[in-house]
Amino acid sequence: IRTWSNARGEGKLFSLELMDESGEIRCTGFTDAVDKFYNVVEQGQVYYVSRCSLKTANKQYTAIKNDYEMTINSDTTIVKCEDGDAVPQIKMDFTQISDLERCENNSFVDIMGIATDIGDVQSITARASGKQLTKREVKLQDKSGAAVSLTLWGNDADKFDTGLANPVIAVKAAKVSDFGGRSLSVSFSSTLLVNPDTAPSHELKGWYDTTGKDETVRQMSGSGGMGGGGMETAHKSFGEIKEANIQDKPEYFSNHAAIVFVKKDNCMYQACPSADCNKKVMQESATEYRCEKCDKLYPNFKYRLMLTVKLSDFTGNEWVTCFQETAEKLLGISADDLGKLKETNEAEFEQAMNKVNFTAYNFKIRARTETYMDESRLKCTALSVEPIDYITHSKRLIDEIKLLEG
Repeated sequence: IRTWSNARGEGKLFSLELMDESGEIRCTGFTDAVDKFYNVVEQGQVYYVSRCSLKTANKQYTAIKNDYEMTINSDTTIVKCEDGDAVPQIKMDFTQISDLERCENNSFVDIMGIATDIGDVQSITARASGKQLTKREVKLQDKSGAAVSLTLWGNDADKFDTGLANPVIAVKAAKVSDFGGRSLSVSFSSTLLVNPDTAPSHELKGWYDTTGKDETVRQMSGSGGMGGGGMETAHKSFGEIKEANIQDKPEYFSNHAAIVFVKKDNCMYQACPSADCNKKVMQESATEYRCEKCDKLYPNFKYRLMLTVKLSDFTGNEWVTCFQETAEKLLGISADDLGKLKETNEAEFEQAMNKVNFTAYNFKIRARTETYMDESRLKCTALSVEPIDYITHSKRLIDEIKLLEG
């Protein structure tokens, strides 16, 4: 049941996806129909439905392949068919997880995969309505050599059986998001099935139990998705990012790259010392610094790093910005200590900056397109930096070679 509140009043609605041997259609009931029918109908049961209105389907709210949809009226009847033994199977046209990067944001797909990681239930507050919502992240893997994060909401999240060992999950009309790479969610118009009794489900489960569980997979979703062990960002080269022609939404990816140059000019600034402010301060006197945001004078400041480095992989180079924590981890020195070196010992400062040249790391990067003076350019920011795990890296390369070999 969904509720709404606007200038015209409040209300609620629910929807059904009805199917017979000829196809599928969406059926929606509002307010009084919710009270009358919501607790009457059950998924997987057969009903006689009469006297609904028919109208052109609003494709914004449904993924069903039908140009029309039904609306429950005051004189609509829904009666259970007691001799309805032959329940038609839900028809799904599955998309492989590796093909999700070709799907448009906010589109709908049918997906089936093995749940390799099930996160805990989380409680969040919706920004628009302020309501408390529950969610659960599940990582899905299929035979395509890729894995993706699937978000369950509400009852689907609360009632999910976490005791199942790597269940098969099938979702009809999962919603595609480009947040943090590619991710999926079970939306209001989705149908969630756990361990469906179908041939493709049994085949997928058998594959995973025998060989699939030992395969290295490419992660399609960003690291922020999982509530448990976490998920890695999809690995992409700078060449692939440039060819992706990023538009409105940022792209999140990881890359093994070497540092070939560090910009020393304007790599740090004097910032407000308060814990929740990082704005640049202006020196008012020999012992006073003003923060315009806080509108206060302080006797000191803190250094903040804004390091720009040129990274190189086998496809080319790219300028990447590293902010405070990432820059400190990369350089192996705190911003305050580096600032003191810059003030007192220029040679040691140069040495601290240069020692990272021609070293390689695994960077997690956010890339987006910015336009300035009618010229578009790629802007990359490092979100984290870690030593390269060469065992995992080698396994990924082997799997990519196998995919090329077919």
